[in-house]
Amino acid sequence: MTAKRTEQSNDIKKSKKSITQKRHRRTESLEKRVFEYSKMCDADVCLGIRIKENGQVHIFSADRSGFWTFLKPHLDSCYPTPSQRTDKDFEVAQQAMD
Repeated sequence: MTAKRTEQSNDIKKSKKSITQKRHRRTESLEKRVFEYSKMCDADVCLGIRIKENGQVHIFSADRSGFWTFLKPHLDSCYPTPSQRTDKDFEVAQQAMD
């Protein structure tokens, strides 16, 4: 009986890890697509993702005109601290790959 519970516990841990990895990959993919869209369409974009489970917020902003700056004071008051990335982060990463 104990071995069966241990197996179930391991399956749950693997499942949670798998879900977390999938969530991370999809977040990165969305950010990359938003970055590409901002470049291709010359658009100011802002992507916000909030994970309901733990309240973690991820923000991606490609905003050279400052249109989305009204969000900054709100994000500064969030806990846990939101992860914020910009189009400049992607440009630096692309240059490093070249």
